[in-house]
Amino acid sequence: MKTSLLGLLFFASSCYGNTLIAKVILAKEQVTASSPIKERQLKRKSKIYKADTVKTGKHARAQLRFTEGTILTLGENTQFSVNQFEYRKTSEAHFEFIKGAFRVVTGKITQATNPNFKIKTPMGSIGIRGTDFWGGNLYNAHTIDVILLDSEHPIVIENEFGRVVISTPGTGTTLEMGKPPSQPEKWSEKKLADAVKTIQ
Repeated sequence: MKTSLLGLLFFASSCYGNTLIAKVILAKEQVTASSPIKERQLKRKSKIYKADTVKTGKHARAQLRFTEGTILTLGENTQFSVNQFEYRKTSEAHFEFIKGAFRVVTGKITQATNPNFKIKTPMGSIGIRGTDFWGGNLYNAHTIDVILLDSEHPIVIENEFGRVVISTPGTGTTLEMGKPPSQPEKWSEKKLADAVKTIQ
């Protein structure tokens, strides 16, 4: 039984713990990463592996640089999983936002002909084609706001109820459980400032 358990742990480690996909370039206050086999405290230059879930505490901030240059910034009380990240072979990234606030500035992964870069959220998904955008629970936990900050390519926000495409920087949408994404609209300076403040 003990031998089987050790073998299982070794198998899990080989599957999840050996694929380096990013490094931490900023870790302020409480920032951790948990894998299927363990949890660890993160600091600057810590390694992030495939299947890691990164969590930040109160007043915390974290910034990760992926192997091809994508930058992921996380605000306080955020939970974000990196389920898949493959740049050289398939240009495929599957992230999962659970709660909090984040910003993504994509790197070389979206320069491929047909990149498959998606972020799953509890209320829908975000499809990305080379961009700089923010997402998160801006004013309450029951909605997720998404705004395109700067890009030559649109982002696609969709769920089972509908789909919107945002191609104009400064324009955003709101996701709410059981409803389609709201029609894109230009955000006020105050709303934009409130969003940026969460990851500064």
